[in-house]
Amino acid sequence: MINNFKNDEAYISTKWLLRLISSRGLEIQHLLKIINRGTKTTHFLAILQNDSYLCDCCMGMNLGIPCRHYFQALTRMPTLSFHIGLVRARWYQDHNLDIQTVSSISLENVPQNNSALRSTSLTTKSSHKSNPLDSSIQRSAVPPTQTIGAREVYHETHAALKPLINGVHTKEDLDELLQDLDELRYVLSVH
Repeated sequence: MINNFKNDEAYISTKWLLRLISSRGLEIQHLLKIINRGTKTTHFLAILQNDSYLCDCCMGMNLGIPCRHYFQALTRMPTLSFHIGLVRARWYQDHNLDIQTVSSISLENVPQNNSALRSTSLTTKSSHKSNPLDSSIQRSAVPPTQTIGAREVYHETHAALKPLINGVHTKEDLDELLQDLDELRYVLSVH
């Protein structure tokens, strides 16, 4: 199933979202409930310690662009700031942009009566804010003998295999993928 994010009723459970955040050692500053007045759909948005965020719609994690729920919170919370790091680099016109040199902005910084726009400097490293859960960036120090839950194993392996699975359209494609995985398993077991 492909989520094109037109259906505002799609979301992951808040409990699972909070479990993902805590398992990665991230700290929540605010947990916001965003309600669409027209459709009455509800989403939960977790604002993390460095103004990065996670929403239960998963648009930021999947597409790498902030979701409508984040922008709704941004318009209501003057202290919440937007940084270009919330947008994944693949969407930049200038792929060499050093986001560390770009200041964040908030409603507190919006010019009033034609005054100059002030910006706040980001004090935290923000190079990977578009997906705070990205496991390739933020690995928690989990001892190798610690047992992890089946649900986490399922979701992490599914996310890792998704690019391979997306190319499977026929029985032959599936057989080829399974054969490649068996060969990989054999190579790993030999070493």
